[in-house]
Amino acid sequence: MNSKVVKILGLSCLSFFGMHATASDLTEVYELSVNNDPQLGAAKALYMSRREVIPQARSGLLPAISVSGNTTDVRRTLAAATPEIIQNFNENSWQAALQQPLFRLENWYIFQQSKNLEAQAMAQFAADQQELIFRVSNSYFSILEANDALSASNAERDAVGRQLEQVQQRFDVGLVAITDVLEATAQYDSSTVNVIESEGSQVTSFESLLRLTGQRYNQVDGLADNFPVSYPEPNNEEAWVQRALEGNYSLISAAEAVKAAQQNLSSKKSRHLPTLDAQLAYVESNSGGPNFLGSSIEQGSARLVLNVPIYTGGAVRSQAKQAGYELEQAQQTFDLTQRQVVETTRNLFTAINTDVARVKARLKGIESSQSALEATQTGYEVGTRNIVDVLVAQQRLYLAQFQYASARYQYIRDTLNLKQTVGSLSPDDIYGLNNYIVENKPISRITPTVR
Repeated sequence: MNSKVVKILGLSCLSFFGMHATASDLTEVYELSVNNDPQLGAAKALYMSRREVIPQARSGLLPAISVSGNTTDVRRTLAAATPEIIQNFNENSWQAALQQPLFRLENWYIFQQSKNLEAQAMAQFAADQQELIFRVSNSYFSILEANDALSASNAERDAVGRQLEQVQQRFDVGLVAITDVLEATAQYDSSTVNVIESEGSQVTSFESLLRLTGQRYNQVDGLADNFPVSYPEPNNEEAWVQRALEGNYSLISAAEAVKAAQQNLSSKKSRHLPTLDAQLAYVESNSGGPNFLGSSIEQGSARLVLNVPIYTGGAVRSQAKQAGYELEQAQQTFDLTQRQVVETTRNLFTAINTDVARVKARLKGIESSQSALEATQTGYEVGTRNIVDVLVAQQRLYLAQFQYASARYQYIRDTLNLKQTVGSLSPDDIYGLNNYIVENKPISRITPTVR
């Protein structure tokens, strides 16, 4: 687990606020996010703070040394003396003490609990780092998906616009009825609305990168056409479930929470037991009184201190019962997390297999829709099909093109999510995906058309 944490945190990147003018790939966005994402930064600070529980717990087993001193200004009047005696002098003293716990079973259990708490925090931080990988990828491919939706909307509007011009020309010479013109106009208006909505989605899709990196992006690189889509390896559901049960970081964190709760229960029960401490002390005092009143004393001592708790008003028993309920809660949480991990793994495994089949089917659907559109246009030219048939065929073609692109992005999301669930998601997955992010397909943030 440590190696994964160090691997992700080991990236060193330049962070700055401003506009990113040139196209950026997935690796650049991720590496900037490692240093600039506030959510990961907060998770790192929380992890570092929780690591301090070990030295704090260890201190209960180590010796404690203290030094103290005081000085007193004494003014004494001896009224019984003749004549009356007035004395002014200082009394000074200092002491050093060392205390070493010899038998404090509660402190020992607290120290063991701290190790589990630190392991729990480490597992949670590893989960947070994997979550960053998924959030970056999801945001990046959401931009590409929004742009594909915009491209499909523009293509549909342009095609409908051309069809409207042709229908208008044919109506002007009396070849078609006015209903064809009205149908084409209505479809053109509808496609214009789709373009406006798609433009808004494309613009806003870039904003998530600002939250992740602290930079405003205007352009990113697109996904290559030859991106491979393949079934999970191994293509065995139970194998993935077993990997998830062994490697899921949320499940590891929940297991460490159970161990920590067990140690906490033991520490609370041990408060019934006696404690034994060794103490060493050295004291030196000086008094500035005159004659026999003045003195200087040095004293050293060593002792064993045994404390046997007899009755604490029921507090120890109540604390042990409370710790028992907390252990039960931790165990129930672990059981719930385990079931959720198994359920999520099975669902994602099925989803990826469905994604692969969907991508292949969508690609064939584009070919079929293209052929259907060509046939419908031919039929319209010879009078066997009407304009509505042509417009519907055009819609189906552009919808099929977008659905194909969207299916590829969903395959990427589900694959990363499955790896995250089994605990194997790492920066290598980002770098592997980036091999299919190509510079010759830049995606630019558009400026919405003012209408």
